[in-house]
Amino acid sequence: MTIVHAVQTLARSLAIGGVILTTSVGIAQGATAATDHDLDYWQALSHTRYIEEGSKGPILYDFLDPNCPYCHQTYVWLQNPIDGGQLRVRFVIVGFLSPSSKGKAAAILAAPKPLAALRRTEKGFAMTPNGPEGGIKPADAAVVANVLNQLQFNQSRLDGKESELFGMEGAAVPFLVYQRGKKIHYLLGPPDNAQWKDLLDAS
Repeated sequence: MTIVHAVQTLARSLAIGGVILTTSVGIAQGATAATDHDLDYWQALSHTRYIEEGSKGPILYDFLDPNCPYCHQTYVWLQNPIDGGQLRVRFVIVGFLSPSSKGKAAAILAAPKPLAALRRTEKGFAMTPNGPEGGIKPADAAVVANVLNQLQFNQSRLDGKESELFGMEGAAVPFLVYQRGKKIHYLLGPPDNAQWKDLLDAS
């Protein structure tokens, strides 16, 4: 099954090998993950090209496509805990959902102030006749080429882990990763109320 769209409803939760998996994607076939392996993955995320927002609280990695409506929804929901010092969010920018996604992702990463560019993208997010669109103009081909390695590395962290956990041939966003104690937690899609509470209580 190839997944190239955002997932909204979270319907399944499995605890496997000390790792929490939460997704609406069918994973009836066994998904396995070793704690040590996933702690290594957590450390590897620090090498992605991310944009950090917030200065206090536990770290949350959020894989985000500029044209993803559920990424936008999650981004909006995250602003209060960020502003309240409850979370530090590291937005890992990817670009694969629609034809303009890669150019917009490149425009964010190549901007003089990437966080300001991300905020502008989310502030201008709109549902258009062509589908959901982040509010930033796509970068030209030369700019995309300059940051292509960064985008590809970010994408590899998403594709590889979702393939391992959920048996995907593609990718889905938003994909959230955080640590609670010695466990690494994964959320595919916007969290529900209970998952938000667990995320905010992470330490």
